[in-house]
Amino acid sequence: MNTQALSIGVDVSLAELVIAHFGDTTPLIKIPNNAVQIKRWLKALPPACTIGMEATGAYHRLLADLAFAAGHTVFVLNPRDVALYLKSLRTRGKTDVLDARGIARYTHNETDKCHAYVPLTAQQQTITTLIQRRHQVVKSRTSLRMSFADTTLCTKACSKLMCAFDALLADIDNQLKALIAADEALNARCKHLRSIQGVGPLISAALAMRMSRVHYANSDALVAAIGLDPRPRESGQYTGTRHLSKRGNPEERRLLYLAAVSACRNPTWKAIQTTLLGKGLPSTAVYCIIARKICALHLLSGIQGCRTTRTSSENACSPT
Repeated sequence: MNTQALSIGVDVSLAELVIAHFGDTTPLIKIPNNAVQIKRWLKALPPACTIGMEATGAYHRLLADLAFAAGHTVFVLNPRDVALYLKSLRTRGKTDVLDARGIARYTHNETDKCHAYVPLTAQQQTITTLIQRRHQVVKSRTSLRMSFADTTLCTKACSKLMCAFDALLADIDNQLKALIAADEALNARCKHLRSIQGVGPLISAALAMRMSRVHYANSDALVAAIGLDPRPRESGQYTGTRHLSKRGNPEERRLLYLAAVSACRNPTWKAIQTTLLGKGLPSTAVYCIIARKICALHLLSGIQGCRTTRTSSENACSPT
């Protein structure tokens, strides 16, 4: 819990920011969501404030970047977490004012174990955008292919469109490769990740980006950030079904799952898969377990300083 810095909660919308101070008699402030007004407000704050806001897609980014540049600690909060927290406060309604006050309280009391916001560099933003857009292209290509699979209509035009999709994917891959190669540290981390069987260029780029921005104390923290951690539901004699938390970036979670599927073609991972299936676990749960092991293997091998080159026998780092 932050007991020294002023804790501020901001309810962000497209046009307006509603600002509340925790434990302060200062009246609520409403300002337009533009750079001029935000900078003016930030200049009036005491140094080293803690500012919290919900993730809103794109509307919060200007405030988060400017507050970070002004030397404040910024937390971009999960909207679902904040919503559940606000309900627990027994507020008698939902308004922008109540949300701002609740976010200020959440920022003051609940961010001691949260990672503070760090803006993406221009290179990181480009890599992140390319990875996300690539997924959209693949989805569109797959949808089109399935739509025309049972018909001979428009075969020639459909074939040309498929070639255009392939060319676009190749262009995205080439841009990703060039951007990663231009960053020595990021390139080294990607090579280290690709030394693990099943991890290819795309998932290595996504994970390397995440690891370069946030330091995770252990593999459990990384798994939780990606949303592959199972949530228990137990009370007394009752034991419910566990489900993944599915927090974080869904594309990273999808890519890591596919890496686990690919890894099971390797004899070492295949043996682990067979053992888990023998315990009666469904295949989806098995792949999620292997995906978590891939995360753990990367962190463990990085700490121990294992070689990042592929071995001739396994052509990958061996799981432990």
